[in-house]
Amino acid sequence: MDVTLTDDQQLLRATAASLALDLGNDHADALEELTSDVWNPLVELGLPALRSPALSGADATGVEVALVVEEFGRTLSAAPTVGQAVLAPDLLVAAGADDAAARVAAGELRLAPAFRRDLSGLAELGDEAVAFDARDATHALFLDTERRLTAVALGADPLKPLDLTRTVVPIAPGAAAADVGELGGAIDDAKWAAVRALMLATLAADLVGVMQGALDDAVEYVAERRQFGVPVGTFQAVQHLAADALVQIEGARSCCWYAAWAVDRLDPDEALLAAHVAKGYASRAGLAVVEGTVQMFGGIAITWEHASHLRLRRALFDRQVGGDEGVQYSEVARLRLAHPELI
Repeated sequence: MDVTLTDDQQLLRATAASLALDLGNDHADALEELTSDVWNPLVELGLPALRSPALSGADATGVEVALVVEEFGRTLSAAPTVGQAVLAPDLLVAAGADDAAARVAAGELRLAPAFRRDLSGLAELGDEAVAFDARDATHALFLDTERRLTAVALGADPLKPLDLTRTVVPIAPGAAAADVGELGGAIDDAKWAAVRALMLATLAADLVGVMQGALDDAVEYVAERRQFGVPVGTFQAVQHLAADALVQIEGARSCCWYAAWAVDRLDPDEALLAAHVAKGYASRAGLAVVEGTVQMFGGIAITWEHASHLRLRRALFDRQVGGDEGVQYSEVARLRLAHPELI
């Protein structure tokens, strides 16, 4: 695996960083009044089409997805990157629903993935479920027992989740299917493993972005904040917090990029193993890093106006979606026991 980003990947990352900054949110008050269009910019960036070579014209890997999602996580953007721009289109492509995928990529169809209410995984029809990352989505995507996709209309008022930057809409058990066009066929085992692997790698990428944004802001703050006549950043205890955070971020990023690359380059079991490792590492590191930056900021970090609580909320929420580190490490153990060749 060549870990060097190509020129195209670097350009995509820089473009995503600029767009994420434009669409980012600085504090909770802004979220409550957020009325700007955050979907069409994602469509123009090409994120919903990135996993479909027929739509994007490029043989993009999961790495490109991870790069974009990380930048949006860094700014705490409320744009529905993970749910509507990555997971929903990936499900459609895996099911062979080319027409629906094209409509999503064109911005004409708004679909959010349905998760079980405890956020542990994608929901099947009949589950008590929520539409994840569902800002302005009209329908949620469920799986049936044969892994065929079914759409259900969204009409309920959004919940108030822990993560104030994401929209979560409840879906009643037994909700009727809605016609949004042909949704393809059953997703086979290999493609299903790839869908799950990309989901976990994408969530890990969002956590990496949240961590990086927290550390960047904290380092900038301690470089300017002065006590006893010197910058707080000159204190060894603060430097150790920053250094430890950086080590954890780089470890999480390495796991994440490898998992994102593996989605399209390795066998399904190997890709899924890498994804579980990445999500587990990022879930644990995300909480540790954000809590560490709260200490670096000091008292200002525990005020409602500061972004630290938004980062902590998003890190805790991402940690739960798809399972926290305990769940991921259990899956790592299961896969390695079932496939000794992966050790």
